[in-house]
Amino acid sequence: MASRTALIASVLLLLLVVPSSSSYVKFDLHGNIYPGGYIYVSMKIGDQVYNLDVDTGSILTWLQCDVPNCKGPCKTWKQQHPLYQLKFDKLVPSMDPLCVELLQHPGKPEDRTCAYNIAYAEEQSDGLLIRDKLTLPIARNAQHTIAFGCGYNQHNFKPGQTLPVDGVLGLGRGSTVNLAFQLKKENVIKKDVISHCISSKGGGFLFIGDYKLPNVEWVAMDRNANHGHYSPAVLGELCFKGKWISEKPMKVLFDSGSTYTYFDRQPYKATVDEVIGSLHKSLTKVPDNYFKLCWKGTKKFKSVDDVKPLFKPIFLIFRRGGVKGSTATLDIPPENYLIIKDGNVCFGILHDPSVVGQNNLIGAITLQDRTVIYDNEAGQIGWVRDSCKGKSESVIPSRL
Repeated sequence: MASRTALIASVLLLLLVVPSSSSYVKFDLHGNIYPGGYIYVSMKIGDQVYNLDVDTGSILTWLQCDVPNCKGPCKTWKQQHPLYQLKFDKLVPSMDPLCVELLQHPGKPEDRTCAYNIAYAEEQSDGLLIRDKLTLPIARNAQHTIAFGCGYNQHNFKPGQTLPVDGVLGLGRGSTVNLAFQLKKENVIKKDVISHCISSKGGGFLFIGDYKLPNVEWVAMDRNANHGHYSPAVLGELCFKGKWISEKPMKVLFDSGSTYTYFDRQPYKATVDEVIGSLHKSLTKVPDNYFKLCWKGTKKFKSVDDVKPLFKPIFLIFRRGGVKGSTATLDIPPENYLIIKDGNVCFGILHDPSVVGQNNLIGAITLQDRTVIYDNEAGQIGWVRDSCKGKSESVIPSRL
């Protein structure tokens, strides 16, 4: 979900039998940063297609579902597709290895369910671990058995709001039972690698497996990062108009499930001060009911292309080999931190300690129009500018 950080780990297991492995499986992305606020894939689970919010900041994959004769709070948001209908023969029992992995306890012989609670920065979901069939876009669209969450009770979601997503596709790190790991284990893909390219025009693609591109900026992955998150092993420093603006190196998290980018107090203030100080004279500050900083021009803006010349780029630099060593640079041009709303331009870098604490979170707005690669095999994160058109084929087919 938008603007969130997963606090507990959970599980997704794919059980596939494929004679020969593929390089990757490709999914088309749908949605947009604004006004939609969700980037999602469509997957057929059971006999129904569902939209799942792509989230590299959490592990658990889950769908909203309807539990027959549900006792206690059972709240769901309005969605595009019918709720998944739970059948009790699909429940995963407490002592199942998947439940033990999910809840980090040995289980109870008498407990025939695996009940979990997953907490995000602003929301929570109660659910039960279940198994059902999944159809992957590989040769013959074969069906396979997966374990995922049946989320029957959602906390703190806006009542009455219809969302384009039916659940979450958790692609976070730190679990041996996540999607990419299990696809590799079952010889569907060769390497535990995740890549996504979110287009500023809407849509894009998601690759599960080893998707190769040239000219990638690589930085080592922090192997001690919070469970579920991807973070560089070295801290980043902010640079604006050729000068350093962060007082000290910043810990950075990459999270496609967050719509916007969040900076801690000092780097946020420094960035705001520099951006305001460099504003074009044609811009005037205007109030907004969500964004803290918005400006109007001499006429209404139709797209970020209209305002790019009026703003300066921001750079986040990771010193890979010390002060005199090599660096990896994540450039943040205006189109990667600005939103056009109601004809005005708004600053899409926010400060909210409840979302990331003292960390700094790079959200989907800043990840647009570049392929970001999370290579769990090599322990590194990479990025490169990309059109987000992907390759023409829908998948490197496996020989079934």
